[in-house]
Amino acid sequence: MALATINYHSHSLQKASSFNVVFPDDPAVPRPWSVFYLLHGLSDDHTIWMRRTSIERYVQGLPLVVVTPNGDRGWYTNALEGYRYEDDVVKDVLGLVDRTFPVKAEREGRAIGGLSMGGYGAIKIGLKHHEMFASVNSHSGAIGFLRGDPEKSRELSPEFQRIFGEKPAGGPEDPFAILDGIDHGRIPSMRIDCGVDDFLIAQNRDFHKLLEERRIPHEYQEFPGSHNWAYWDEHVQQALAFHVRNLKLKP
Repeated sequence: MALATINYHSHSLQKASSFNVVFPDDPAVPRPWSVFYLLHGLSDDHTIWMRRTSIERYVQGLPLVVVTPNGDRGWYTNALEGYRYEDDVVKDVLGLVDRTFPVKAEREGRAIGGLSMGGYGAIKIGLKHHEMFASVNSHSGAIGFLRGDPEKSRELSPEFQRIFGEKPAGGPEDPFAILDGIDHGRIPSMRIDCGVDDFLIAQNRDFHKLLEERRIPHEYQEFPGSHNWAYWDEHVQQALAFHVRNLKLKP
């Protein structure tokens, strides 16, 4: 596999930004390739998945590109006051990848996933832009972050109110509310996992319960572990297997 850093001007952010991309360097790997957009958490950046996991090794030999955008601390959301990080992913990053690499520029060729803040971002973007992604996954996702205690949310993320407003629960960035506002027949294939000792486990169980109540097909698993890279490095391999099945990839 080859690894590159793409420096570009984001029209959505109106500033320079970067993303990393892992792509096949073996001429025997068939084209066009599918793309897995992999989102980082609140305290990290676009380099972290390459630095803290073996993601490059896990996709070896697959006709798959892994793209890790830089979401800063923006919650992959178009802030009420501030930057438009959702648009950056679905317009600037995705558009540049479609134009630059020999990829399937269609729903059947795209997956999105992430951890923690990135798990929230993947679920939210996957639901809001369900016409763009075939499958979605979340590790330890902050899926119910908008429904928690606002004071605790601001302690964890001082940007919270500026991005989401004072009462974001039930609003356009809340995955629980988005789920009830779209055609369930168009929801991407979905996988959610979380460690049983993770401080976000209750949010994941609540979202899983809602999916079950709405009879929306999905995979949900809990494993030993907490909110750390040992957990994510292990379970991103299962997420990859999930996306490989849904994208119908062959090594």
